[in-house]
Amino acid sequence: MSGPRPLPQALAFVAAYVACDMLSGPEARYQAIAPVWHPAAGLALYAAMRHGRRALLPLLAAALLAASITPALPSQPALSLLGGLLPVPVYLALALFTRRTLPRGAFFASHRGMLLWAAVVALGSLASGLLYAAMLRAPAGAAGLAWIEVLSRYAIAETAGMLAIVPAACFVFDPELRAGFLKRVRNWDTAAYTAVIALLLAVALQSPAPASLAYYLLMLPLAWAASRQGMAGAVSAAIVLEAGVTVAALWPVSDLEHMPNVQMLVLTLILSGFLIGIAVDVARRASRELRHSLRMAAAGEMAAAVAHELNQPLTALSAYGSACQRLVLREGGDPLLHKTIDAMAAESQRASNVLKRLREFFRSGAIALDALSLAELVQGSAAAFAGQARDAGVALQVGEIPDAPLLGDRIQLDIVLRNLLANALQALAAAPADAGRRIMVDAGIEGGQVWIRVADTGPGIAEKIRDRLFEPFVSLKSSGLGLGLAISRSIVEAHGGTLTLAPGPHAVLVMTLPARAQGRNEREQ
Repeated sequence: MSGPRPLPQALAFVAAYVACDMLSGPEARYQAIAPVWHPAAGLALYAAMRHGRRALLPLLAAALLAASITPALPSQPALSLLGGLLPVPVYLALALFTRRTLPRGAFFASHRGMLLWAAVVALGSLASGLLYAAMLRAPAGAAGLAWIEVLSRYAIAETAGMLAIVPAACFVFDPELRAGFLKRVRNWDTAAYTAVIALLLAVALQSPAPASLAYYLLMLPLAWAASRQGMAGAVSAAIVLEAGVTVAALWPVSDLEHMPNVQMLVLTLILSGFLIGIAVDVARRASRELRHSLRMAAAGEMAAAVAHELNQPLTALSAYGSACQRLVLREGGDPLLHKTIDAMAAESQRASNVLKRLREFFRSGAIALDALSLAELVQGSAAAFAGQARDAGVALQVGEIPDAPLLGDRIQLDIVLRNLLANALQALAAAPADAGRRIMVDAGIEGGQVWIRVADTGPGIAEKIRDRLFEPFVSLKSSGLGLGLAISRSIVEAHGGTLTLAPGPHAVLVMTLPARAQGRNEREQ
């Protein structure tokens, strides 16, 4: 395991794996007296997906410990240990496939990803089941169950565990997904559909599956959860369904020999709910993107109009500044006056260039990609704010910036960085002087991308604003238009990068950009 506390994480994983396996151990997977799902398989796959090869040792330890506590063949402990280890290579192979083909939750972000991932998980479970059935030399080894029954129950258990647990673990343990997940499921809808599912299961389990019509009614609360809360609701309802089947089997009601039929029905319902949840999430994303595009179009028209109105006075100001420079040089004036006029002319020229590039960007989306130095870009933008920060009593700290190459429009990226720094400075303006007012700027390169982070110790972003922070006309300032961050994100995305707000109590904005490929030095429009 990786992270700041790898040993506690590994121990927690082993304990969770063993606990889940005890609830659905060999007798649960292969006999007819308990539910046929294996949540420990989902935990194992998620750990391998998140930590890669670093999860191998904790996974082996967990599998061996679980197999020794709940042996498949109590009279043959060596075979029982082997049976516990059989699925480990399959978990690692499935994790490798998911990390390479469907990274960062892509398997529950689209119908194609979900169906592909579910099919691969089912095939992996069948492979493990074949190995296990061969090891038991069915039918004699598995309490009289036929070879095909051993295979099917094993595959059902593994598939159910991975299909239900892995998406839930992604939502719970990924900081970027957890906030949105909790926001969606912490409401009365969740309590209501949980109660309905529990009631329907209590009624349905009184009759063999699928004899009771109550089983088919389970689709209603699952569809309710998925349509109201998207994939987050579908995942929550899936866990409730699986937990309900487990509780029902641990506290028997009747006809538990039909439990594999129940699990197959529940698996079908869960996959259907996932597909509904994905459709809802895709529709919501499309709606948000459409609203964002319409607002950006309105913002672009406004910015273009403002740029057009300011262009002429700025051009005149630049011309007057140049004339003043010539007069001072001819008359041999005060050096301080000469320096001030030079600065005025340079800033007016910069403002004119900024407006020109913004007009081009909003008119055609054009960006001029030049070979830039990450260190020069960040340090240049930060240096422009050093005086303002000092006057405001704010410590502007610039970390060690590597001299990494990248391609970008210098003026447009400078606009973004200056906007982030200006926002941070304004956020700290109202903070007490003894509150440790600081702005931290650092950058680096990782995985073919450069990243730039601007953080401050201000009051942070209100929860109701965080999700809409980059939308046009959403501002944290009473006098602001709410265009700065919207334009900044559009510029960064046009460069092939991202601009995001990191989770935490303070404002931490992170910009990523593609690093410059070796030998690429052309200028693109």
